[in-house]
Amino acid sequence: MDVSPGHCWRCERIPARHSVPCSRCPTAKYCSASCRDEDGARHRAVECELFGEKRCSACGKLGKTHECSGCNNAWYCNTDCQRRNFPTHKVQCRQTRESIREMSTKLSRLTMLYGDFPQYFGNTMAKDFLQLPTNEWSSKQVTEGELARDYHVLSAGCGDLRNTVLTAASLPDKYRGKLHVTLNDYDPFLMARNVLFLFMLVRFADADHIASSLVTIWYSFHLPKREYNLIKISLKELILISAQKLCDVTRGLVCVTDEELLYLSIVWEKWQGLECRRDMKTSINLRQQRKDLLQNSDQQTKEECSSYLKGINARDRRQMEKWFEHGLFLPCEAKERDVPFDNPTLTAPKASTYWVDKDACLLLLRKEAPPAMPKEEFPFTLSIGPKLIPFTVWDCLRVREHSGRSFSSPMVMYHSYVTDLLQKAKSLILHGRLHIHISLANCLDFPSQHRTLQIPNYDRIFTSNLADYLGFPKLLKSFKPLLNTSNDYSVIVTETMKWFDSIPTAYVRCLQASQLEKVKKDYCHDMFSSCQTKGIENTFNSITEYYNNTSHFIQYLRADITADGPGVPALQDVPSFETVKKYNGMRMRDFRKGPNKLAPFQYRLNARDLNMLRGYVRALEWCLPKSDS
Repeated sequence: MDVSPGHCWRCERIPARHSVPCSRCPTAKYCSASCRDEDGARHRAVECELFGEKRCSACGKLGKTHECSGCNNAWYCNTDCQRRNFPTHKVQCRQTRESIREMSTKLSRLTMLYGDFPQYFGNTMAKDFLQLPTNEWSSKQVTEGELARDYHVLSAGCGDLRNTVLTAASLPDKYRGKLHVTLNDYDPFLMARNVLFLFMLVRFADADHIASSLVTIWYSFHLPKREYNLIKISLKELILISAQKLCDVTRGLVCVTDEELLYLSIVWEKWQGLECRRDMKTSINLRQQRKDLLQNSDQQTKEECSSYLKGINARDRRQMEKWFEHGLFLPCEAKERDVPFDNPTLTAPKASTYWVDKDACLLLLRKEAPPAMPKEEFPFTLSIGPKLIPFTVWDCLRVREHSGRSFSSPMVMYHSYVTDLLQKAKSLILHGRLHIHISLANCLDFPSQHRTLQIPNYDRIFTSNLADYLGFPKLLKSFKPLLNTSNDYSVIVTETMKWFDSIPTAYVRCLQASQLEKVKKDYCHDMFSSCQTKGIENTFNSITEYYNNTSHFIQYLRADITADGPGVPALQDVPSFETVKKYNGMRMRDFRKGPNKLAPFQYRLNARDLNMLRGYVRALEWCLPKSDS
């Protein structure tokens, strides 16, 4: 599902000669018979069930079938088989529809409040917004016009720069057009950090080390003197800058309104005033703050961090255990004396303690502090949640593929990879081919802001996991009008990471003893040799991908479309899955018939030991109806 075209479905290498296909489904291909066999149990449990031939629920014959539209969990050779099995199946089918209806009445939209921790590190892997070779450039001779056309992308509700950096760095060499990205996120702290980084990348473009320095500032809790000085110099200039001057200084890279720049300036002023010298008693002392956050985290967080470390090979595990202690992310190994400063850009006020408004920007404009805190200031403290780590957001398969050599630690390897991406992005910027519009609007207010600013419609709209907060109906109704209707490959990408809270039987921990035993057995079949040679331990997270819960997700999706949402009334009847795929006049790519083209429906877990993935994120791609792309 998440394998690059032409790569082996186990090791991700490009086959030296002929690929070895799966014997049952037409999708998976391997570089060798051994890779196919070592992925056999997992693949049979998941992709083969989705992409391969189904077994008739009546006669047991494997072949071409059609599914029951009532429950999406039974298949039949023909109408005769379906009629013959109906007396037995109707009870289960009715129960499924009733449970979907009940689920739709109990769906709780997550509250759209600003969380305690700005997503400075992000919580999902970086994605290439465009992937031109497998989309616009996939089915035809690429014309001169296609090579030079501009693309417009909206990242709604997710302002982190990682997707933009990966997209810019992944553009084909022969592409000559411009990339316009709108970053929409009402988190002023994250957006202040974004603009600071972009300003520094252009302001100090002549410095050979600037890309490497920015990666250090992006992810390291403690900084060398050079990187800290870059922050201080940049903040001093940014605090007084106007929106027009910012656009000019960044060579047209950053576009933001003067009104929204005001919020960012307040954040920059606060960072400027923090005592970051680690040897001072008045220092913000991020090391102690981080230690306290880890120690005081809830039991689930501690278990997930422990499971993450157990799933890493023994050599890298030792380095990662040290990282949880020191938090350094540098281009080479360093001593404590080499990093005498704390990183001020990893701080923000703790939201739940200091305000209850839905808009975090209001906090920055208050003239009087709330009663619960000192009147003189809003303390900026470490704002990185214990489970948010740099290694989650960059695909370790791509990182290792890029490295081509051994590194002293995962931190150094990752640093090298992200530095290379930033170097490529910088080249695009300096040629005037990357433009970023900053929007602090609430995602539901953004469509009206988009019309006011007369921004062109988008070829891609990525919505992070806004569906968990708004529901799919509201999301699709709000953003469909913003799609570029002249591009057959225009698409809205939605993600959900909380869906299984509404249907606990999708969770591997809730399996009956016999089912759980089978899942563990399948895991051991594939992973026994890796566990023995690499010192990897078996955890609940590692067996998650051996349980196919796609039918549960379809039930959730049907329930979500049925349920009401902000300004969207509930449906009277539970829609079929075919109806769901055509919701609001769109066409959802059916993840059961083939891989998505931009964001994998789901990621493999054990193949990515350095990525802290839970295995429950699901991505859907919604196209315009005229598109067959």
